[in-house]
Amino acid sequence: MPATAAEAPVLGVKWDWDRAASYAGFLQGFGGGDTFYELVWCDVEPAPGLRNWKTIAAVVDGAAAVGFEMNLKIRVGSCWATGSRLDARGGKNKTASLMPTDMAAYEQFVRAVVTRYAPKGVHRYAVENEVNGNGFWQSSPADYERLVRTAAAAIRASDPRAVVLDGGISATAYGAGVAQWLLDQGRTADAVAAWNAFYERRFAVRQEQLPAAHDAATLRAALRADQPARNLSFLEAAFRLAAGRTIDAYQLHFYEPWGNVPALLAYLHARLPAGFPIESWETGIFWPKGDEQAVPGETVKLVSLLLAGGVRRVIWLPAAYDPNGRRDEEYRFGLFDPTGNPRPAATLFRDLAVAAAGAAVRGVAGDGMGGVVLSRDARTVMAVWSDTAGHRAGPLPAGSELLGGDGGATPVGGTVELDGAPRLVRLPEGADAALAALR
Repeated sequence: MPATAAEAPVLGVKWDWDRAASYAGFLQGFGGGDTFYELVWCDVEPAPGLRNWKTIAAVVDGAAAVGFEMNLKIRVGSCWATGSRLDARGGKNKTASLMPTDMAAYEQFVRAVVTRYAPKGVHRYAVENEVNGNGFWQSSPADYERLVRTAAAAIRASDPRAVVLDGGISATAYGAGVAQWLLDQGRTADAVAAWNAFYERRFAVRQEQLPAAHDAATLRAALRADQPARNLSFLEAAFRLAAGRTIDAYQLHFYEPWGNVPALLAYLHARLPAGFPIESWETGIFWPKGDEQAVPGETVKLVSLLLAGGVRRVIWLPAAYDPNGRRDEEYRFGLFDPTGNPRPAATLFRDLAVAAAGAAVRGVAGDGMGGVVLSRDARTVMAVWSDTAGHRAGPLPAGSELLGGDGGATPVGGTVELDGAPRLVRLPEGADAALAALR
């Protein structure tokens, strides 16, 4: 059955499969979660009829070994199936996708994937990845929509339990999307502020493509540039797929500062059908030369606001920075350090994951406070913070504990003083006690 916004949330992690052993013990402590893998037709079937499932079989089994469910992104790539081979990008020898020359052959391959892995517990499928990026997709929005319609029909025919998602528009598209949406409403000052807030950590590394906006004129000029214009066109394609119910859930990618989440979700809820599920398969923190001491708090705030805003799957990416990858420094903060040791952010993320599993979700907002309350049976974890001085959480019931980034739990007295750093508090009672403590 398709996901609904009311279902219990699931948190997960995307890790490099060649370093899976480094994370296995920690991930088993989640008690279950989600991850994903990018399956490329041209890699599995490098020549017509010659399919090699060895790699995908290993990652599906590897996810199951640590208690995680696998989600698959099915990409075409480029090869005989598309009529030509594009130049590979990066060190993983991947290419952008092209439209298949034979859609019947593509449909047959998608059916083979789903038929093979549905019995292994795989039921969530995304079609392509970040198609607004030329490095992932080199065709039109119309072709992309046609591909998704073909894949969605094949997936559902092969697995009645399947949930189909779009490929996920890249995180950097949403500053343009929100800004254009606000401009269309005549909210010019808000649009300029939203653009600058989304891209504040991108200006230092992508100034030419994503320049700061000083006024309505510079914002409109930025939106007319090639990449923002492409981003907007592919966002519209994704919204059409949702409106036509070609997909069952919308895939979000987000790496920007946590304070942008409310504006982003307001935009998505306005553009998607009412109650349409949103799943954040790629979630993280892009922050070149960022403050590592601030990352744990930012992690908690980001995840809390997504959950409070109705997002029901949150997968962190990356598990760890790869020093042998294409970046010579850590631009997106991993939950683990490069050697595989969990950071404080990893421990707090796992605490949220354990609390969220099977939980009812209530957002905390207003009077300078933010956060989320996750309640299951007679046990609750609340992540809460305050941007206004003088707020306290309390009185708290006996047995309440403060969870820390070191994995420990400290008993707390009657109240907890709140400030801009989020507190993770575990209560031995239901949500009512937590909400009462925040009044």
